Order: sequence, then C-alpha cells, then structure tokens
Amino acid sequence: MPALSSSARATLSSTVAAGNRELHLHQTQMSLALPGEAAAKAAITVGLVFGGRSAEHAVSIRSAATLHAALRRAGYWVVPIGIERCGTWRYMPLGGTAFPAAVDTNACAVTLAPNGGGQLLACEASERRVDLPRIDVAFPALHGPFGEDGRLQGLFETCGVRYVGADVLAGAVTLDKEVAKRLLMQAGLPVVPYRLHRRGEPLPTWQAMSDSLGPRLFVKPASLGSSIGTAPADDADAFARALAGARAHGDKVLIERRVIGRELECGVMDSEDGPIASVVGEIRAGTLDAFYDYDAKYADDSDATVDVPARLDAETTRRIRAMAVDAFKALGCRDLARIDFFLGEQGELFVNEVNTMPGFTSISLYPRLFEATGIAIEDQVRRLADLALART
Repeated sequence: MPALSSSARATLSSTVAAGNRELHLHQTQMSLALPGEAAAKAAITVGLVFGGRSAEHAVSIRSAATLHAALRRAGYWVVPIGIERCGTWRYMPLGGTAFPAAVDTNACAVTLAPNGGGQLLACEASERRVDLPRIDVAFPALHGPFGEDGRLQGLFETCGVRYVGADVLAGAVTLDKEVAKRLLMQAGLPVVPYRLHRRGEPLPTWQAMSDSLGPRLFVKPASLGSSIGTAPADDADAFARALAGARAHGDKVLIERRVIGRELECGVMDSEDGPIASVVGEIRAGTLDAFYDYDAKYADDSDATVDVPARLDAETTRRIRAMAVDAFKALGCRDLARIDFFLGEQGELFVNEVNTMPGFTSISLYPRLFEATGIAIEDQVRRLADLALART
C-alpha cells in the first residue's frame, strides 16, 4: 500500500476517560462558513454522499453532519450529495447554513459523468447551466443496502471515482451477515451459533430453534444495521413477532443464540504498515436483559452507556484487538471497519458483526475509539481520504 502523507498521521491525542458516559443525541449547530474562493480551488474536493434508500437513511444524515465538520476542519472542500429515499441524488451546497436534517428534494438532481473522473452532471435540462463541481474522492457516509453493500461502490468504479471504504466484494459479503459468518468461520474465527431462514422456505418454529440454539434467541435481518428489524425472542409469541419484523426487511433472516455477557466494539483502520486496531469499547444497554436497539443507540433518553476504553484485563483486550484485525482481513475490508464482539459469562469471545461504514454520529463509537487511541477525528478523515486518493 502506498505510504500516507505525513499530514495523515495522527498528531493530536484525544483521551476518553474510562467509565460510563450517558449517550445524548442532539443536533449540533455548526458554523459552515465557506473558505475563500482561492482556498476552495486549491483544496482537495470530497464528495460527501449521505441519506440513501435503506432504512438507515436518518442515521446516515447524522453521520454526514459529523463528517462534514471534520472534513472541513481538516482542510477539504466538501461537496454534500444527498440521496433521497427514492434514490434521486441531490447536489446540496450549504452556503453557510447548518447541516441539513433531511435531503433537500428541491436541490439540483445530479448524477456522475460516465468515466468522468468525478464530474457531477445535472439530470434536468433546466438545471444544466448550474456550475457543478468535480469531486476528487467520494466519502460515502451511507449505511445498509444501496450504500454499504457494494452497489454504490460499483458505480464509483464504473465512473472512475476514487472512494473511501470497502470495495465491491468486501461490501457485498460483509453486509450479508450470513455470508460473513461463513467466511469468518472458514478463517477460524468464532461466531455466534445461528440458523438461516430464507423467504419461500417453511417458517421456522420456536420449538425447533430453541431446541437447536437454546431458549434465548435473537432474530435479525441478514443485511441491515443499526439494530433495525432485530429483536430478542424468549418464547413462541416473541419469536413469531421477531421473525415477522425481520422478514419485513429482506429475504434472509438470521436466528442466533442470545449470548449473555458483554457487548464490545473495536475499530480497525488501515495504515502504511497494515490495519491497526483501536482501543476496545463496551456498550452497557442499561440492564442485564436490555437490548441495544435503535432507540438505545440514538434516542435522547436512552439508558445505554459506554466505556471507552472498556474495563478488561490486558489479555482479553489483546485477543479482541487481534481478532478484529483478523476479521478485517478475512472479509477483505480496507480503510476502515468496526468489529463487534460478544464476551460470554465464561470468557468465550464471539465476532458478532463487521461494519464496513460504521456510524459517525455525535455519539457513535468508531470515531471515539480512535480518538481514545490517539487519532483525532480530523486526522481520521484525513487518513481515510489519503488512502482513497493513493489508489489508482
């Protein structure tokens, strides 16, 4: 891998104290005053793509707000490109206003020029006089299908646009949690025992699944994040509701053994010397039986707290960081990923999920984990952009 520029290396340390921190989701009003014209022309132009067609549309916008501020502080000229839920792309220059809470459906509809090296084109004849920019690199702040699963990445490659994050193959196999589990197991990494249900097959029964996996289960869509469509099931009625909820979000459903223990996360980022692991963080969902669902992750009144770094012994920390890098490599990831783990009551470790575009909201763990490792968020985005720009 080409060496990064010296500016991409972390120079600013950020310490996050151990201990519980209450999660608060709030809309940060930030100054988006534009730099002078000369400075803007000299800066590298980053196309920040957000929104999208998946159920994680709102989370993507929150991630983009944080990334926009970090990229601007890092010296980049940022071109916001919002994708509506219907799939229409909108060029959304902000002109000094706060980052939007929604994609502007009245903004200029755009697309990428075929093999145009990042040039944006207006879709409507009436808007073709709009002076549209060319982006040097795309930063897709998109989560879930149509953004994290390789489809958008294929478009970037077809149009000759360099981009941050996993390539087509890694995005596709990682977002499909069942395929990812098989690849992780093949690499010798432990995963939570599970069964797969595909649409068109007979519906699994609570009795059969509990006999196979145990009496406490999780049911989740195979290709979605932010715990959307995921629910615990400890009896037949709860299992039926959870299965129906998961089936509403895709054709494949995972039924997993529910691990009683601790939920841990570790970030991975590429460097000139290969992937590096962050400190380990721990999520505390509130009570032993609580589930770290969408509301727990993003609601203002959530009882969930986090420890960064997690309170773990040195050997367990070492194992988690090593397994995180191994999982990153096994799935062919690049640039960045967040690896989620379960630590059981008997000390057993499981890789839960691998996220190739982790959240960057104001309360997301990935940027905080690397800040605690000694890499400020401005240096995180600078390193990621440099990695993408170094690719030909």
